[in-house]
Amino acid sequence: MDLHPLKDALIDELHNRPFPVVDMPAQVSSLVFLHNGNREAELDQLISLAQSQGASAPNANADCYYQSFKEFDLRWEFHNEFSTYTVIRHGEPERELFTDVFSFMPSDWVENLQGQVIAANHIDLRPAALAPKSEQEFAKKFNAQRLVGGKIYDGLATIWTSVQSDDDGFIRTLIVDEGLDSSQAGRVIRNLLEIAAYRSMTLLALPTARLLMPEVRHLEQRLVETNDKLNQLVSLEDEQALMNELIAEATQLEKLVADHNFRFSATEAYFNLTESRLDMLREQKIPTIRTLKQFHARRFIPAFNTCMSVVKRKENLSKRISRTSELLHLRLQLSLETQNQELLASMDKRSEIQLRLQQTVEGLSVIAMTYYSMSLIELLLKPVVMENYLPISQGMALAGITPVVFLGAVFLTLRIRKKLHR
Repeated sequence: MDLHPLKDALIDELHNRPFPVVDMPAQVSSLVFLHNGNREAELDQLISLAQSQGASAPNANADCYYQSFKEFDLRWEFHNEFSTYTVIRHGEPERELFTDVFSFMPSDWVENLQGQVIAANHIDLRPAALAPKSEQEFAKKFNAQRLVGGKIYDGLATIWTSVQSDDDGFIRTLIVDEGLDSSQAGRVIRNLLEIAAYRSMTLLALPTARLLMPEVRHLEQRLVETNDKLNQLVSLEDEQALMNELIAEATQLEKLVADHNFRFSATEAYFNLTESRLDMLREQKIPTIRTLKQFHARRFIPAFNTCMSVVKRKENLSKRISRTSELLHLRLQLSLETQNQELLASMDKRSEIQLRLQQTVEGLSVIAMTYYSMSLIELLLKPVVMENYLPISQGMALAGITPVVFLGAVFLTLRIRKKLHR
């Protein structure tokens, strides 16, 4: 049996980066860093942490590292554009909600993490008996910020969050356990952290989209002006100048597409991932409180649509430039064909004139041939006394020979013309 060399690797990919198994109650802190692709530097930091804690180090070229230490569990994952550091602390909940679990790690190690933080989250998971009892208590725990939440996993838990950064820069989320097991708790935590990360990565394109809008609008206006000039073209030079304008617009647009194509393509992918993770929560609404899905519909989806509108406008602009270019190219072809027809007509006229000149020259050539031929004959007959041989004078003989020579010259010219024509 011939097995494909990637058979097992493809199956292993399905089981890569599993969700954590979380014993409740638990507290989770997570940081998402935008990186520059230097995986080795992050692995070196993880190796130094593992050695200082007496734990197993990550493998070389690993893209994820899950390790249980004495006071916490660490989950590191390396993605295309970002890395996630998630720290989980199991056991009895702290007296205060949303304890920073990174505080149980070496402070210098945390401060030396490389990259820019794009998302930061604290998640507190505890049973209903240890959670706030009323919306007022929840609001107090979230510093009176407007809350978002709802029942999830068909009522097995309730989530509460403000989706706003607190003073420490972290977004706080409270999960009230109402029947979750350890695996379900791990899936909830992973879904919420992925929603936060992918949401931030999606919105990363929004400032770029806003900056591009004036430039795209300017290109659209320039194209409108270019289309108006199509009906005002007079000469071939005007058409060539307009084509140069159109090429400049197309070049500028292609530069915009090339510079930002990856960001907007990634934005669409991150948006789809965020929506799929929201669907996995199976939210149920709580009275007077918006669910995460409703919150995203209010602000997140419009922000994404703003990014996609720039993409669509660039695509439409590219199509319009192509159509205008085709019209101008067709007009140029018609102008060139008209010029070619005029040139051919001019050449025909010149040929007709040349033919007439040729015929005139041929007539003069016949006369010249006759004249020079008769001059030669006259020189030949001059020493001869014509009266001794013929009953006519020399002048009469030359006069009789002249028509014969003339007709011979005409016949010779016609014969040459006929031969050249063939």
